[in-house]
Amino acid sequence: MAKFLIIADDFTGANDTGVKLTEEGMPVNVFFSAINIVPHTSCVIDTETRNDSEKTAYEKTKTILNSIDMNQFDFVYKKVDSTLRGNIVTELRAINDRFAPDYVVFAPALPALGRQVINKKVLVSGKELRKTEFACDPVKPVLLDNVETILAQSFGVNSVQYYSLKDLRSNKDLDLSKKCFGFDTENDEDFCKIVSLFQGLKGKILWVGSSGLIEGMVKKSSVATPAIALVGSVSSKTRKQILYAKENGLAIIALPIYEIYKTENYSEYVDQAVSILKKGRNLALVSSASLKRADLIKTKTSFNEAGIVGTEMENTIQMILAGICRRVIKEFPVSGLFVTGGTTAQSILRIVKAQGTVIREEVALGMPLLTVVGGEFDGINMISKAGAFGDSSLIMFGLNKLRSLGKKAEISWNYKKA
Repeated sequence: MAKFLIIADDFTGANDTGVKLTEEGMPVNVFFSAINIVPHTSCVIDTETRNDSEKTAYEKTKTILNSIDMNQFDFVYKKVDSTLRGNIVTELRAINDRFAPDYVVFAPALPALGRQVINKKVLVSGKELRKTEFACDPVKPVLLDNVETILAQSFGVNSVQYYSLKDLRSNKDLDLSKKCFGFDTENDEDFCKIVSLFQGLKGKILWVGSSGLIEGMVKKSSVATPAIALVGSVSSKTRKQILYAKENGLAIIALPIYEIYKTENYSEYVDQAVSILKKGRNLALVSSASLKRADLIKTKTSFNEAGIVGTEMENTIQMILAGICRRVIKEFPVSGLFVTGGTTAQSILRIVKAQGTVIREEVALGMPLLTVVGGEFDGINMISKAGAFGDSSLIMFGLNKLRSLGKKAEISWNYKKA
């Protein structure tokens, strides 16, 4: 199994980065001293240098690393705060002096918390970092919010190649005459694109980022089975959750129930869903009425014209959604099923002839993890959530939780050291 050495400057950062490995079945140990570190598993070292002076941070980081055989690890990762607090430039220099990487990859964004990098600058919920409260930290105010500038100050202005979103998404080639690579990052899928650029590259790489980049590294390399969400609720809360998930790279298939009912044909949507799952991506099957109020009106009008109203209409819609989901999972077994809406959950359990469920744990407030008992989905993991409930990130959270419960595989990149 591949081994990571993660260098964090505080305890919370050490843990929120290391947990991304444990979620994929990789054992991780956190240390406060380098004395006991042995590279049998992935290790996180907490240097506790976040609020030190630059000189102290450099000396502490370098001293700690001098006691570690860094070349015994497959990946070396410098964890930085997504709002760029701390002594990033100084600590990158210390790591460079000890590790001497051939390449440095820097992507500090954390889209799940609203921290993006656009046009080289870190944004917090769409606002420039320098204009937020993080820039006014009384102990360690943020002085730099430009990713390219941080790299230039750490390694020299001529050593940097910077990727805009356009460059990244058009698969612009790496300039291997450069040492450092910085990236705009808008959503979680952008991390996977960054990682793809460096897979199989010969040489030592220093990865630098928040917990977002390391999650992209693991996701890109893991063959854990994807999970699927079935969303039948039309609440405004659900709509926000769907849009949030879409903005963060989740594949969404909007199902026009009014058309499917008329044509009695949904094979194209099943084929599309299976194709996405085969690529290892999580997926949400969503009633188009959940996304567009116009489609909600069309759906009601179409069913009313057919003489289907009230509870009968609701049950028919949910059974159509459940039937499509059933077909998809029959063709591509998933690691788990996330269902939004109580009627939707009942419909899918009924259509697969489940005898019931076993409650395992509460993975988040109001979100139980269940195991289906009996029927066609016997043994499958399932998370249910009320429709008009929860913050915007819950669909993404639930799917990632289900995926983490699926079968894991070792990270295998055909990693080549110089």
